[in-house]
Amino acid sequence: MRAVAIDRLGGSEVLQVVQLEKPRPGPGEVLVRVACAGVNPADWKCREGYLGGFLEYRFPFVLGFDLAGTVEVAGEGVHGLPPGTRVFAQSDVGAGKWGSYAEFACVSRESVVVMPDNLDFASAASVPTPALAAWAGLFDEGGLRPGMKVLVHGGGSAVGGFAIQFARCAGARTVATCSADNADRARTLGAECAIDYRTADIGDEVRRWSPEGVDLVLDCIGGGSLPGGLEVLRQGGILVSILTLAPGDSGPDHEAAARRGLRTAVAYSRMPSGETLGRIAALLAAGRVRPPHFDLLPLVDVAIAHDRLQHGHVRCKQVLQVAE
Repeated sequence: MRAVAIDRLGGSEVLQVVQLEKPRPGPGEVLVRVACAGVNPADWKCREGYLGGFLEYRFPFVLGFDLAGTVEVAGEGVHGLPPGTRVFAQSDVGAGKWGSYAEFACVSRESVVVMPDNLDFASAASVPTPALAAWAGLFDEGGLRPGMKVLVHGGGSAVGGFAIQFARCAGARTVATCSADNADRARTLGAECAIDYRTADIGDEVRRWSPEGVDLVLDCIGGGSLPGGLEVLRQGGILVSILTLAPGDSGPDHEAAARRGLRTAVAYSRMPSGETLGRIAALLAAGRVRPPHFDLLPLVDVAIAHDRLQHGHVRCKQVLQVAE
C-alpha cells in the first residue's frame, strides 16, 4: 500500500511517501480502506517525538490520528461492519500502531463508528480528534450542565468550534475568543459574544458579558495565551486546558487555582473513543453540529499541511485525500 511514513524523528522533511505491506486486522480490529485523513497539531508533535512518553516508536512509523473510509475486512470477533460500510475513527497511532496516512489502517473495533449519511469522507476525517478533545474538556473534565456559562478560548480552532456547538447543544451559554476574521462563524456556531483576543482585554469583555464570572473556561490554545483565565471564573469554577504536548506548555497553574477555591484539569481524548464519537456522530447526523471548514490536500502534500500547522500559517482544518 502507499503510505506516508517516517524512519526517524525530525522536521517535516522526514515525511516520505513509501510502499509498505498492507496490514492485516487482528482479533477485535477492523481494516479500513482510507479515503481521507485528518491532520492535527498532535501529528507534527508526534513526528518530532513529543509523544515518546505515551508510545514506543518503531520505524517505519505511519502517522495520523484521524481517518474516514470504508471497511475492507473485519477481524475475528468483529460483527456488524460488513465490507463497504462507510466509517470514521480515531486511529490507534496513540498506542504505537500505524496511523491514518496510508491506504489501509487497522483500527480497534471499539473506536470505529459508522459515518453519518450527511457527511462525505473529507468532512468526516476532519472530526474525530478535535471533536473528542472538545467533548472531553467540556463534559469529562468540565462537568458541563445546562445553564452554565462557558468561555471557549480559541473559538476559531477546530476544537473551539466543536466546543461552542457542544455547549449550545447542552443548554449552556458561551463566550469565545477568536480573531476578528472568525467572529461571525463563532457566533453562527452558538457563541453569544466573540472577543477579538488581539485587540480586546479578554477579562474585561468576559466580565461585561457575565459580571459574576463564568463556570467553566476551556483553553483550546494553551502556551500561556490566556494569562487571566483564573480571573474570569466564579468561585468554585473550573479551568480546563486541552492537552497540547507543546514544549514548555505546563498547563494551568493548579496551585494558584486551589488557593483561590478554583479547580483546574487537563483534557485529552481517551482510547478507545468509539462510544463518545458515536454520540458526536448522532449530533452530526441530526444537523445539530457541523464539521469545521477545511483545506483538502493530496497525500503527497502532507509536509505542507504539517508546516502550516506547526508554524501557525493555517486558517482552517487540514485534511489529506489518501484515495479517490
